[in-house]
Amino acid sequence: MSQLTDGFGRSFPYLRLSLTEACNFRCSYCLPDGYQADGRPRFLQVDEIARLVRAFAALGMSKIRLTGG
Repeated sequence: MSQLTDGFGRSFPYLRLSLTEACNFRCSYCLPDGYQADGRPRFLQVDEIARLVRAFAALGMSKIRLTGG
């Protein structure tokens, strides 16, 4: 199966899944200009992670990078 691509033709060989936005480093890689946090950390629930993994696996994704926190 072919890799996922965006509107600029860039391919994505793996899924980068941020489990939370609670990281205290605040680097521009994770939090681009204009990002506005409301002060409450949010965490993906196990069932949400499982649903995302299944959906991307169905699209041919075979590698996941877990990030955040």
